[in-house]
Amino acid sequence: ALAAQKTVENLFGAFSIGVDQPFREGDFVKIVEFVGTVECIGLRSTRFRTLDRTIISIPNGRLADMRLESFTERDRLRLSAIIGVVYGTTADQLRGVLVGFESVLRAHPKIWPDAVIVRFREFAASSLDIEVMAWFQTADWGEFQRIREHILLQFMDVVEGVGTSFAFPTRTVHMVTERPTTA
Repeated sequence: ALAAQKTVENLFGAFSIGVDQPFREGDFVKIVEFVGTVECIGLRSTRFRTLDRTIISIPNGRLADMRLESFTERDRLRLSAIIGVVYGTTADQLRGVLVGFESVLRAHPKIWPDAVIVRFREFAASSLDIEVMAWFQTADWGEFQRIREHILLQFMDVVEGVGTSFAFPTRTVHMVTERPTTA
């Protein structure tokens, strides 16, 4: 009875996956703790090839109850970054960086124009942090990587052009020496 229960559970899971079609063979997905490509959807289980090129097999009964994300169905990809500039940056320089970053993003032909975010975020421990978020109208990961690289290199030009520089984690330590007491 217990063996039959698992078999029915897996068959129902396969049926559920077939009807809902949360993914198809060849789709790139994230399932709980791993990402990979759907290799084969069977009656009992589904096989995934991970980024490390290993195969993970999950019973369909369990899979039907798991949280999964399909990257294949994306209509655009998001650039999200926190960029820190040095504390020596003046308010005018920071304004120039903000305007420059937004101009770079809006000038790109693949930008989704409805949501470009470039904002001074906070006075962080080692930097003045700028939040950058934009979506690019591509679902191709390789193309997105090329776009991101091009955009980030242009951001470097903007930062250099206004006369400031990127920050890196630093710590200033003030040392106080005690004066000897006289007796």
